[in-house]
Amino acid sequence: MFFKISEKKKKILEILLTVLALIAISVISILILSGFDIISFDNGFVFNEKLFNSFKNSWYGCLMFVVFQTILTVLLCIVPGISMAFIILCTKLYENTWVAFLVSFSSVMISSVLMYITGRFGGRKVCEKILGKEDCDKSLELLTSKSTIFFPLMMIFPVFPDDALVMMAGTIKMKMKWFMPSIILGRGIGILTIVFGFSLIPFEEFDSLYDWIVFITVCIVWIFIIFHFANKLSKRLEIKSSDTKES
Repeated sequence: MFFKISEKKKKILEILLTVLALIAISVISILILSGFDIISFDNGFVFNEKLFNSFKNSWYGCLMFVVFQTILTVLLCIVPGISMAFIILCTKLYENTWVAFLVSFSSVMISSVLMYITGRFGGRKVCEKILGKEDCDKSLELLTSKSTIFFPLMMIFPVFPDDALVMMAGTIKMKMKWFMPSIILGRGIGILTIVFGFSLIPFEEFDSLYDWIVFITVCIVWIFIIFHFANKLSKRLEIKSSDTKES
């Protein structure tokens, strides 16, 4: 006999599974760091900062972080802003901004392709089990109502559920020749903005509310301009497409 789980219980179960996943990941992380002698136990945990710095800057350290971030992004895709959290963490770990960008970019690209494949071959039912019906419906509505021309733009801005959109792009069988450039361009620009934005924008000089208001206003104006021109381009393409069909 099958019992129907209510939405409230489902949300609680998702939170519990997320917590258990984080605990498991923390344990695995401690075991890996202990294996490299970065963490040792001597009347408490002792952190070898010098060894950790040499480890993270090595090629295998970067590779391990890419694998680590990719797995966590896919497993915790239901958590809002998980990709951004890892990108910010990467900027704190690596002093070289280009290394931080390449590590984050590689992780995001691999996880995006994996989620696209999950949506394409798993279908709507699998996506609903992972993301929830509500998130799937919202993402599908965004993809169908705003047309594919907005897809790369939605990858740039963190206000959109990028992981859910990527997975639902797989379910609607978005062509790879449009999906990959959109991901590379959209998410690439997003990562560049986060990684280099902290060093280029003088946040430390924002000493009043006025500075923040000006900064936010400029960002909103530019977002409005970008979407305005994207909307015009979308309408032109729709008219061109309808004219082609009629002829």
